[in-house]
Amino acid sequence: MTPATRTWGLGHLILLALRLGMAAVFIVAAIPKIAAPDLFAGNVHNYQMLPAWGVNVLAIVLPWLELLIGVGLALGIWSRACAATMATLILVFTSAYVTARLRGLDIACGCFEVGSEAKSAPALWIALRDFGLFLGAGLLAWFDGGPRPLAGLQYILGRKARAGVGLR
Repeated sequence: MTPATRTWGLGHLILLALRLGMAAVFIVAAIPKIAAPDLFAGNVHNYQMLPAWGVNVLAIVLPWLELLIGVGLALGIWSRACAATMATLILVFTSAYVTARLRGLDIACGCFEVGSEAKSAPALWIALRDFGLFLGAGLLAWFDGGPRPLAGLQYILGRKARAGVGLR
């Protein structure tokens, strides 16, 4: 039985909703950073953890990685690897935020807004949000992200190709 012919139960639908929701979080987080890497570099610099060249590299590479992970999850492409990478990034982000706060820095996390739009949020809120995101990413990695939205299309195209219909 292929994934496309398997009946989707409630568990599969929950995993699909979780995967699409987590994908949306990373895509939405990536867009303002891609649009204004200079402002995001300012947010990264405020953590006082990286040299100037590291700040610039991270400000350019990280948003595209977030977007790639989000799109991969949304399309069900390498969903387990995307979810595991997402969980790892969330741990890194949370660790950076916690250590910055422990060093007395009152900073905006820079997660969804950059530059002057980024506002400092209560540390407890950020910790709870990040724990929820980490838990969601961990579940997706453990259960391989649930059903793939493109699996049905691949199955249909494969059937038509075997029948010689419409794929010329």
